[in-house]
Formats: sequence, C-alpha cells, structure tokens
Amino acid sequence: MTLEPAVIAPVINHPSLPLDDPAGLELSPEDATAIAARFERDDLRALAYRFDNDKWCTGQRFAAYTQLLGDRFDGRVLSGAHANPNPPPFFQHIVQTPHSVVTAHLVDEQGHPTLRARDEILAYLHTRLHPEPPA
Repeated sequence: MTLEPAVIAPVINHPSLPLDDPAGLELSPEDATAIAARFERDDLRALAYRFDNDKWCTGQRFAAYTQLLGDRFDGRVLSGAHANPNPPPFFQHIVQTPHSVVTAHLVDEQGHPTLRARDEILAYLHTRLHPEPPA
C-alpha cells in the first residue's frame, strides 16, 4: 500500500509476515526499491511499534525495515511486560505472545506505555494528514 500515492502517513504495527522468515519483509526486490525511492522522494517516514518479546514481529524484522528505509523508519519497541495480560482468547491461545500494541494488548490506562503508543500514532497521523498551512 505504501506505493499508493494517497498513503502519506504510513504506520506499521507489529508486522508479522512472512511467518516463516523472521527477518523478511514480504516484498519483492522491485517493490522494496520502489518503496525506498518513494520514501526519499516524498519525504515519508514510517512509524512502527512492536513488543520486545513478540515472536511474530521480531527485532530482525525491524532491522530489515531499518535497512530498507534508514532513518525514515521510526521503529519503537515496548517491553512485553507492558502488554495487556488478558487479551482476547485468540491472542491468549493462538498468538501466545505480546503482539498487538494498540489493540488486543493495549492497556487503556492514563500514562500506560501502550496508551502512549496509541496517542503517538494519532498525533503522527494528525500531523501528516492535517499539516499546518504555510505562513
């Protein structure tokens, strides 16, 4: 979707694919080249979140995004200890690891790291989608 010109505020939350390659990005080499070029050309930055102990979205995957996008990738890592300990059953029984920072594993308490992450995403989207008019 990042190659679509309308996408101007990319947020990447706990990317899990490909499941069989913890450092993979599920991109063809041609798409990877085009995405890196678009980020540079259009001055884009991707905001991303994951938990440090997420077995589906690994540190290797964030490293691959950093390799692809350089400082245009803002990967933020939260301690898995901050994940909601009582997520919905699918996450408890199938996912079995802190994973969904701003949905299933969000803790809706003022000042909590996951709620701060949600608020950071909303602020980023607001800034990118409603820029200040030129003075």
